[in-house]
Amino acid sequence: LVGSEMCIRDSIYIVYTKEAETADQYIEKTVRRIAKNADVTVATSDGLEQVIIRGAGCLLYSAREFEKEVKAMEEHIRSDYLNRTY
Repeated sequence: LVGSEMCIRDSIYIVYTKEAETADQYIEKTVRRIAKNADVTVATSDGLEQVIIRGAGCLLYSAREFEKEVKAMEEHIRSDYLNRTY
């Protein structure tokens, strides 16, 4: 899986960086490449990465904000499912 990426849903990707490539390096490279033509959101609590991400014009979640967003969405989905009428 090293050096690969998988789309798990719509535009959400899991990325396994190449050998000797850090996640930060991958994020910076990818943001520079795609932020000009697409809306990009990055979740990181790394202060330096946040500066770089904001500088590229991307949206930013801290890890804590992202966790809250995921939990809220899970609850919303669960509630919708449980409240369905058949």
